[in-house]
Parts: sequence; C-alpha cells; structure tokens
Amino acid sequence: MKKRFYYELITILIGAFFFIVYTMPFIRSLVVSFMTWEQASQIPPTWIPNPFILENYMRLFRIELFPKWVINTLVYGSIVSISNVLLGLMAGYSFALLRYLGRDLIFNALLALIMLPMFVTMVPLYVILAQLRLIDNIFALPLLGLVGVNTVFMAKQYFLSLPREFFEAAKLDGASYIRAFFEIALPMAKPLIITITVYQFLGAWNAFFLPIIVLKSPENFVYTQGLNYAFSRAWYVEYTPIIAGTLIGSIPTLLFFIIFRRFLIGSIVIRTYRR
Repeated sequence: MKKRFYYELITILIGAFFFIVYTMPFIRSLVVSFMTWEQASQIPPTWIPNPFILENYMRLFRIELFPKWVINTLVYGSIVSISNVLLGLMAGYSFALLRYLGRDLIFNALLALIMLPMFVTMVPLYVILAQLRLIDNIFALPLLGLVGVNTVFMAKQYFLSLPREFFEAAKLDGASYIRAFFEIALPMAKPLIITITVYQFLGAWNAFFLPIIVLKSPENFVYTQGLNYAFSRAWYVEYTPIIAGTLIGSIPTLLFFIIFRRFLIGSIVIRTYRR
C-alpha cells in the first residue's frame, strides 16, 4: 500500500509540474494583456495589472482591416480543410484499397517529402506562384495547402484498419470504386474527417511564415500577419496588443477542442501494418 501511495504521489507531482509548465505562458499572456507595456516589461515581473486596462483589446477592434483579416483567415482555413478532407481521403483510399502499378513507389515518394524542410521548397514555390501571377493573392495560400502528405498518410492507415469485407461486398454488388468511396468509406471515416478538418483549419488559422512570403497588401493579410503588421514599428514592437490579439485568436482553438475533444483524444484507432 505504501508503495502504491508513493507511486501515485509521484505521478500527481509530475503531472502538476507539467501542468504548471505548459499553462504558465498562457496565464502570463492573459495577465499581460490587461497591462501597459511599461508594467508588463518590469523585472521581476508583476502578476497583478495595476492599472487594469482594456486598451490592448480595444485597439484591435479599432483597426479598420481587422474584420477583413479574420474573414481572409476563415476563407483560407475553410478551403484548406475541405480540400484536405476530400482530396486527402481520396488519395488515402486509393493507396489503401486499390491495386495499380507504382502504388507503393508513389506513396513512399510522398512520405519522403515529409523529411524535406519547408525552407527547401520555399523558393521554388515562390517562383511558381510568381509565374502564375498569384503573389499577393489570398487564394494562393489554399492552393499550396490543398492536400497534405500527413493527411494522405492518416487516411491510408485509417482505411487499412477498416474491414475489407465491406468493400468486397460492394464490389460483388457491382459498386464502382468511386461509389464505394462515397457510400462506404466516407460514412465510416467521420472521426478521421473531423480530426483532419480541425487540425487543418487550426494550422491555417495560426499560419504565419507562408503568408508573409506570399501576401504583400494589408487588405489581403491573414490574422497573424495582420497583428504583426498593425503593431510593428521601425524600432520596436508593441507586444501587449499583439498578446491580446493572440488570445482572441486562440478562441477558435479552444472551441474546437471543447466541441471535438472526443474525436481528438483517443477516438481514432489506426492500426499500422503492412498489407
């Protein structure tokens, strides 16, 4: 009994330690968002706003382009989420259940792309977008993210875990591969669809590096890029309104987690094995 008590105590202490480590930046950001920069930059740091101000949040809503940045990000995230669900699941279905020449070679080549750092492909992508005259076009961002390799990999492993009898029965009934995909595979992949949608949307919502390269005009900026543009000066950066903006930007993340946590935590069991 004593041994078990000590094990449980150690587990609780370790859990509490990591809870503090991971939540402290968020708590500090929340506190700082109600401070002036002079108070927020004090050393040692203070944890009680004095005075308690809402100016950092009010400045965000006084920005004329703020709603446009939110809309741009919503459009970007929606297109990327829908295209990844449709195209990514189609590709995963193909790699998992269809047999054709070069299937495994193509899939392995796609997996190899994961190993390439993003910076390696930035210049070629920029050149291609420039030749297509898509620089400073909000639709260039979803074009670059129509389908991700990670999405294809997840879809393939998920479809491999499904019973083959469903698809064999559909084939005997005369259903084509496309019909089997829409009538059997998609309805059985609801947890995967939700997971891909959430992660792709949040990835687009938090995107920063790629928009900076592609978008040039303030009216075309996405949310994170707009915050940086609005509060960056020649010699300094106004961090407190940016922190307030990032907290507002984290609301979709929290909402997605609250609504879909059942699917995001342990609801998808993917058996990884070779066929």
